[in-house]
Amino acid sequence: MNDDPARSTSTLTRRTALAGLGAAGLGLALAARPAAAQDATPGATAGHPIVGTWIIVRDITNTTEVPVVVVFTADGGFIDPGQGVAGAWESTGPRSAAMTIIPFTDGGAGGYAVVRSTWEIDEGGDAMSGPAAVTVVTPDGTVVAGVELSSRATRLKVEPMANAGQALAGFPTWTPAPPVDATPTS
Repeated sequence: MNDDPARSTSTLTRRTALAGLGAAGLGLALAARPAAAQDATPGATAGHPIVGTWIIVRDITNTTEVPVVVVFTADGGFIDPGQGVAGAWESTGPRSAAMTIIPFTDGGAGGYAVVRSTWEIDEGGDAMSGPAAVTVVTPDGTVVAGVELSSRATRLKVEPMANAGQALAGFPTWTPAPPVDATPTS
């Protein structure tokens, strides 16, 4: 068990932040509707190039974090089914968007995090990146930590059956973190 409160808060914050970022991408993909990206105006969501399913590396500096698969919906929703996180997004331009998601910690008993981020989608529409700020809040409303991250994402595309037995092309890799040593409680 980690007795260093600064390290513990940093880990909680980073994990919570990353969970939140993943959730944002999933919501958009679930409600995807076809429309031209050039029609996107600030605040508009349908037809924006962010709409769809994305594989997100939440913190590009942390090689042990598992990527998340998220959906940005055409009606401005964000869903991360793997992390159980949801949120909202809106267009800030033809190839940019802002989002806010709220992951809960310890089922809400530990509070929640607010993840605020912006995304810039490349001209091809298959990659995006941007900064995020994560604020960790206790159940009584006290802000206990904050961290800033840089994230990147790749659009998930349908793979042909002929690719069965192969790794997903372009899927990010990571090095699993070593297990945290357990300290006996008695």
